[in-house]
Amino acid sequence: MTEITDAAMLRAMAHPLRMRIVSSLRLDGPATSAILARRLSTDSGQTSHHLRLLARHGFVVDAPELGRGSRGRERWWKAMHASTTFSDDVDADSVETMAAFARAARAVWDQGIDQFHDEAAHRRWSPAWLDAAAASDQVIRTTPEGLKRLRDRLDEVIREADLPEPGAETVVVVVQAYPRRARA
Repeated sequence: MTEITDAAMLRAMAHPLRMRIVSSLRLDGPATSAILARRLSTDSGQTSHHLRLLARHGFVVDAPELGRGSRGRERWWKAMHASTTFSDDVDADSVETMAAFARAARAVWDQGIDQFHDEAAHRRWSPAWLDAAAASDQVIRTTPEGLKRLRDRLDEVIREADLPEPGAETVVVVVQAYPRRARA
């Protein structure tokens, strides 16, 4: 697990393409900048630049064991960890950086949801997977401590559900919980 511990790390991930790069390396596996550019419909120069920045902050690492070519010139990359969390004491330098990070995360999640629905429309998922996939929203009333307990319990349940066995597929679980005040 990569833990965002400072504002510089947060700024590094508060960019939609960088977040998509890390997501692709986690979900689709190691890649070169050229492979990532094809996956993400961008160019390899831009992808390479973002990979180096992500590496400086510990989100991605070289995968030299995968290098190929006549002189091993292909530079392969892999995600450093399977997930990213925030340190409890991360000191974001601005509200704008936090908002940019949240927007980039939502954009990546939305793309994943759209991809699933497109694949479902083309019957690329079995009825069992279509029945199991879900999205919902629920409104509760709680305190900050109660919300923290809920998050901890959800994390525990998610870890227990991670069962790499025959028939298992990669599942992206997105949990969002935030307070909201009624508008006048």
